[in-house]
Amino acid sequence: MQRVYFDKQIFSFLYKRDKPAYQSLLNDLLKNKNRYLFCYSHAHLLDLKNDKTDIKYRELDFMDDIVGDNYLSYNASEKRTSCYLARPVEAFKSVDVEEEALSFTTLFDDIDLSFASEKEVEKIQESINFIKNQRFDFGVLKNIQMPADFSDSLGRFLPENLSTISVLEWAEHFMGVVKTLEEDKTAYKGLRNVIDKNLNDGKFTIEYSEIDFNDDLKNSVLQKTFIEFVNSNLNPDGKKVITDYDFYTQAYFSLDLLGISKEKNARFRNVLNDAFHSYYGAFCDFVVSEDQGFLKKTKALYRLLGIESQVFHIEEFINYLALNSNLPEDDFSTFTKLLENQIKTGLVVRTKPSLQFNRQTTEIKCNHNFLGHFNRIELMNEDRENYILLRKRSINYSYFNFYREYEGIVNNAYHIFGYDKNLKGTFDWHVETKEIEERNWEGRRWNIGQITILLEINESIDEICLLITKIGNV
Repeated sequence: MQRVYFDKQIFSFLYKRDKPAYQSLLNDLLKNKNRYLFCYSHAHLLDLKNDKTDIKYRELDFMDDIVGDNYLSYNASEKRTSCYLARPVEAFKSVDVEEEALSFTTLFDDIDLSFASEKEVEKIQESINFIKNQRFDFGVLKNIQMPADFSDSLGRFLPENLSTISVLEWAEHFMGVVKTLEEDKTAYKGLRNVIDKNLNDGKFTIEYSEIDFNDDLKNSVLQKTFIEFVNSNLNPDGKKVITDYDFYTQAYFSLDLLGISKEKNARFRNVLNDAFHSYYGAFCDFVVSEDQGFLKKTKALYRLLGIESQVFHIEEFINYLALNSNLPEDDFSTFTKLLENQIKTGLVVRTKPSLQFNRQTTEIKCNHNFLGHFNRIELMNEDRENYILLRKRSINYSYFNFYREYEGIVNNAYHIFGYDKNLKGTFDWHVETKEIEERNWEGRRWNIGQITILLEINESIDEICLLITKIGNV
């Protein structure tokens, strides 16, 4: 199944349906749910949390009709992004809570040490006192000559009294800075403009495709490529493992902060949420938006990082959907004709011998997705026997399948091939999801004429594939 990621704005437009194009698009989306997997993420929930009205709950119910339980979220403790079976209203409960302000200066005042021995209490108290006594000295800034605009903007984020303050006092002050950036749109805009003027000054942008902002930025006062700049901010001493999530969101935010791709009326929270949307979009085949700034930054980062997810303006996606909405695989006959055509006309990506088996493999890139999912054909000749393997290759962040993808692939296969040799039909959700989780799913097997068609999770590559060969070969 091809995954489609709409930003929050697209869902809002679809919900309102005040444009004829969106009304028509909504109908097309619902008709094509057997070929596309529409996903949402934690970023959508953060956007809706900013809505102080009850409209957000109606939007969540509306989103459910399109995305179902196809939820993408980053787990900070596991440092991993995964797909979850969670519907929008259910997932929103985890973020729809009032956040109580955290006081760092009183963080250790009421700590319960009743569990500890006298010696342990002494060690813990020494550690707490050490943390409380660590101090930052901002007085040195008084003696540094800075441009007036830089000094004015920086002053909004430093403590009023430029003297030493404790680490905990600085942490609490920093939380206030974040709140200022979120609530006061002039604060972030002013900071960004000063940084842009003093570090970039409009020389390095992504307005034009011929400008390589990554390498050219080394000629600025930063003396680093864009990637080096992002890495050094996240990992100044080189000892930290940087996740894709940390790197990507920092990179997206830096494009705006450094003025490489800035938006006129950008707000701190909006830029940050857009970074999350752009990151989660890298787990999908299509990313769709109407926001030109979001599209520009997302295309630039995907190109820089080798992510091949397609980034579409909504009008481009509507046209794409219209051209590809018909399912040409109506039965076994049309399926085989289409397969023969793709083998003849598809792009040969590579031909390689196997080091382990007497096998030669030719890989073909398709311009059609078989069963709504498979976009690669591998023609294999092993010990004078021929095999055709259909699989999906995605060059992006994704390393997993949704259960709904298994369901869609099996149901599309049933539509074409009918009941398999064991009289299995459509996907049995409660039984087969458990089998997939426990890694004992048998998939489907059809014997049609002189050939066998096997839909299974291939053990050698650990992904769902469709294998076609002569009866008796498998």
